[in-house]
Amino acid sequence: MLTQPPDIVSSLGYLGIFLSLLLLPIPQEIVLPLAGFMAAQGKLNLAYAVMSGVLGSVIGALPLYWAGRYIGEARLVSCAERKRWIKLSAADIQTATAWFNQHGHKAIFFSQLIPGMRSLIVLPAGISQMNLGLFLVYLISSASLCQGLLAYAGYSLGNHYEQINQWVNPFSRIVVIVVIAVIVWFVRRKRSNA
Repeated sequence: MLTQPPDIVSSLGYLGIFLSLLLLPIPQEIVLPLAGFMAAQGKLNLAYAVMSGVLGSVIGALPLYWAGRYIGEARLVSCAERKRWIKLSAADIQTATAWFNQHGHKAIFFSQLIPGMRSLIVLPAGISQMNLGLFLVYLISSASLCQGLLAYAGYSLGNHYEQINQWVNPFSRIVVIVVIAVIVWFVRRKRSNA
């Protein structure tokens, strides 16, 4: 049974990369360096691996965008409070919406570079009725940059692929903590000014 990212990617190749980022809760920080490593071994083409990852990320983000756009913030928060089908908390949705409102469309671009924010910031883009074409431009640009760098890192590491997890995991945790602290600070500041 295919349960680990290396199994999925090595067994299914480009389709495995696509499906990992589309359907599974596997961070791109694991999938893309592995794809780059496989490209260094001649098993995959680096450009096609990145395109597979970008396609999986973008298609995976669209349901959240449409949920924000057509369901709206109030009903999403209500679903989150009742722990229905949404895995986010009401505070997550409200914080992401405040951050999106504060930073505008560039929040889509920069959120793709921050683990944990990729999916969360898509909802406010839909809630704010952001133009779908513009949303896709920001999302594809950011995903291409981020995933390209991750795949290239795996490609460059070659036989030292296992070492990437040693620095990506602690670094991503630090980035997430800093981003959450900044968001909380902005939300508190905005509420105190209101």
